[in-house]
Amino acid sequence: MIAPMKQAALRCVSVCYVLAAALFLSSCNFTHDGSRAFKASQKVAMRTRQFHVELERQTKMGAFKNSQSLDCDARYFYDHEVDERSPAAIEGGVTLSQGPPSSHQESETLSVEGKTYGRNTSSWENAPFGYDDAHDWGRLTTSRDPQRECTAMTRGEGLGYVAYDLILKEGHIEYLGKQRVDGHKCSEYNVTFDGRILKSIKVCLGTSDDLPYRVVGEDYMATYSYEPVTHLPAPV
Repeated sequence: MIAPMKQAALRCVSVCYVLAAALFLSSCNFTHDGSRAFKASQKVAMRTRQFHVELERQTKMGAFKNSQSLDCDARYFYDHEVDERSPAAIEGGVTLSQGPPSSHQESETLSVEGKTYGRNTSSWENAPFGYDDAHDWGRLTTSRDPQRECTAMTRGEGLGYVAYDLILKEGHIEYLGKQRVDGHKCSEYNVTFDGRILKSIKVCLGTSDDLPYRVVGEDYMATYSYEPVTHLPAPV
């Protein structure tokens, strides 16, 4: 028979082994259920009514940045785009009538009170008279009403650049570790797809609220915030 002291020692060793194994599994990310994390985020997104996102894209054509704000309750959308064209893009865009494209261009789109407005700087570096497309605020024929995005949010289909329906149906989710985005702690996941169009994305979900705070794709990065949206008035 095993002496009582030896039995107690064995129990202690067993408990320590279990605790060590649990810590090991946690450190190796075996305890993180990616599907459950995205389902929790999806539920929160369905109740989200506004957000702001900074989208940065880098391609051979240049660097492009969009600052976008959306408020479903106010039916409000705003997008400020800044394009910094690369030398290759400028060289490839030269025309006989307009000349070279501008290296720097800005445009704004505003949807408020059911109407969409836009303004932009010139697409051309030194546009001849009659070819300059720069203009101040004016009505646009193409609507940018946010109702479609808001409906997708309510249904749990997506939140901006996070397509929950696609991720949960077709994504292979792998936990990468803890991150911090603009002061928010988040858990980052790598999501891969078998399709040819979308290969993989990385999504960082808030540890305290399950909301997405960063999405990284092949040539873009989207950073989210959920502060109250500042509304621009409709142009007069």
